[in-house]
Amino acid sequence: MSSIPTKPAKVLIVDDSRTMRDMLNAIITSDGNNVIGQLASGKLLLQSVAQMSPDIVCLDYNLPDSNGIDLLKSITSEHPHVAVVMITGETNHNLQHAAAEFGAAGFIHKPFSQDRIIKELRQIIQTQRLLAEMKKSSGPSNARVAELAIPSTAIVVDDSKTIRALLVAILTNDGIQVVGEATNGLQAIEMVAQLQPDIACLDVVMPVMGGMEALKRIRKMNLATKIVMITANSSRDLVVEAFKEGAAGFIVKPLVAEKVSESIAKLLCA
Repeated sequence: MSSIPTKPAKVLIVDDSRTMRDMLNAIITSDGNNVIGQLASGKLLLQSVAQMSPDIVCLDYNLPDSNGIDLLKSITSEHPHVAVVMITGETNHNLQHAAAEFGAAGFIHKPFSQDRIIKELRQIIQTQRLLAEMKKSSGPSNARVAELAIPSTAIVVDDSKTIRALLVAILTNDGIQVVGEATNGLQAIEMVAQLQPDIACLDVVMPVMGGMEALKRIRKMNLATKIVMITANSSRDLVVEAFKEGAAGFIVKPLVAEKVSESIAKLLCA
């Protein structure tokens, strides 16, 4: 697969705190990206997104004139190509669940570190670029999957909209039918029980229920579905625990299309 030349991502910052906007601006630009605008409220956000065409919107939840979740829903509905990162000091776990359900690409709690912001945005930017590559490519990413000639199904479970979109694109491009998407482990359990897919791509860290707990419960159902854990944490302890609990594979973020295809092919060929 050919590589698309990298270019700075265009980021729009929305936060009612000038200090927070300045901090985000400094962090984002220090990593080589462009902050194309800053807003102190949500009043002109949709208009600004339409005019500026940002790649990413860093959106505060608590704005003086708008509800962050309502703004998120509007952006993902009207501008599905724009990735929205929700940023909040709220500790309500239902908020993160709602953000995932309505299409957030990321969720960051205040106070945050510079590394946390950079890591989150880098993952989103890489995912957006890989999706662009997938749309330009033709044929399966991995010949081993194409040679199977056996209809296979999969579900994709991740609280990030961009990660789900990339996994769906990779699997579909390899001839695997994605029969469902979910944003948390509880939904994953219900979906596996109902659809019994051949493969379930399951993120480790999610709201409501994490991937490890979902893995344990799915394995207790004694279904043939093979679970592939998706995570940014490749620590030996986590890998050992995942395989001990019945995981069939392990894929580390940031995702690389060829590696995802190879991992899935190995499972389907086993």
